[in-house]
Amino acid sequence: MNIAITLTSSLHVGQEYIDLTHQVAERLAKDGHGIVYGGTAYGMMLELGEAYKRSGGKRLIGVMSKDLMEVTKGYKAFDGLDEQYIEATYSTRKDKICSKAQAVLALPGGYGTLDELVTYVTSKVNKLYDVPIALYNYNGFYDTFLAFCNEMKSKDFSKIALEDVALVSDNLDEILEYFQSYKPTELSDKFV
Repeated sequence: MNIAITLTSSLHVGQEYIDLTHQVAERLAKDGHGIVYGGTAYGMMLELGEAYKRSGGKRLIGVMSKDLMEVTKGYKAFDGLDEQYIEATYSTRKDKICSKAQAVLALPGGYGTLDELVTYVTSKVNKLYDVPIALYNYNGFYDTFLAFCNEMKSKDFSKIALEDVALVSDNLDEILEYFQSYKPTELSDKFV
């Protein structure tokens, strides 16, 4: 299974998050899963790629975008990629990542992670595709985001709760089991 990983690019977040990224990459490599991600050679994406390849990972798929290349210093591909794609824009990059993955895993991250996560959740709510999505809620990282999502639902800004389209867990075993045993989701029509 190819698993899309969204995570921070920052390395200034504390060693525990770097260690978490290493543990996830090592586990996915050990279990024979592929990773689809931003594919760059900096920050946490570099840590993810290096840990995955060190652990024998065979399908490291990087998807980058020309518009980010033009505005981001040091934006270059990780040299250990097994497949590399360069899309025109950041938006088409997200589409490509999703098209190459059979599951989505959000590790703790910043604005880019939230943007990607919300894009994938929204696409699932709108029935554009149906893949398992999980938030790795390490040390309660996503608790505030979850409270906001619950408020949207309780005030009827959304008919569909986040938990209807994504697993929230602080346990990697539970997340991987969810991915492996996933069945298509029956969602209500949000316009009716």
